[in-house]
Amino acid sequence: MAENIYKNPIFLNSLAHKSVQIAPVADYSFARSLNSVLLVGQEFLEAAKHYPVVFTKGQNEEIVSLAIMGLRNDENLFIDDEGKWKPGVYVPAYIRRYPFILADNVGQDGSFAVCVDSAYEGFDRGEGMFLFDRGGEQTPEFKSTVEFLRNYQTQYELTKTLIKHLKDYDLFKDVSANITTPLGEKISFAGLMMIDEEAILRLEDEKIVNLVRTGFLPWVYAHLYSLSNFRALTAL
Repeated sequence: MAENIYKNPIFLNSLAHKSVQIAPVADYSFARSLNSVLLVGQEFLEAAKHYPVVFTKGQNEEIVSLAIMGLRNDENLFIDDEGKWKPGVYVPAYIRRYPFILADNVGQDGSFAVCVDSAYEGFDRGEGMFLFDRGGEQTPEFKSTVEFLRNYQTQYELTKTLIKHLKDYDLFKDVSANITTPLGEKISFAGLMMIDEEAILRLEDEKIVNLVRTGFLPWVYAHLYSLSNFRALTAL
C-alpha cells in the first residue's frame, strides 16, 4: 500500500469527546494515492467483480490479501477528480471504516479501543453523528460504527486463518504481472502471490473438505476469477 491514510489517530472516550460530531465521508481524496488496500476474505466475492485480488508478503513476512486499485504506486483509478468513488464499484471495508479504526488496548490483552483520525476534515466540525449522548453512552449511530469495526477485525482474523491454511497446504505460488498500457507504457508488478489452481486439484480429499466446510473454497475461486481484472485496470 502506498501510504497510511490515518494521519493523526486518537483514542476516543466519553469524557473528552462527549460533544464531538463526525461528518460522513463524502470525499475519498484521502485514498487517491492508494493503489492497493487490505482485503478480508468476506469481501473477496464482491471485490472480485472489480479488482484483482492478490496476496503479498507484508511486515514480518506475513502474507496478506490485497485489492489492486491502480497500476502505479501512487494512483487509485477508482476515484475521480472530485473525490468520488467510481459509481457501482465496490468500496473495500478498509476504506469504508475511515476515519475510524480499532487499535490494541494497551494493558488489556485481546481488547481493542476505538480511534478516529483527528486530521479528518469532518472531525468535530459541528455536523454529522454524535459519538456519545448526554449520559456518556454511545449513540445508536456510533454503536453501529463500532459493530462494523469489530466485525472487520473478526473477518481480518478469519482471513489470517484462511491464509494459514493456504500456506500449510502449499497452495501459494509467486507471480509477477507485466502490463502494457494503451499508450505503450510497460508496468511490472513484483512480489505478488496467487493460489495455484493445479495444486488445489492435487489436494487430499480431507483438505478439500476442510476448505469447503470452513467456507474458504469460494473465496479461493473468487481470487482466481478476479485476476482477469488486471486487463480492466489497463483499460482504465
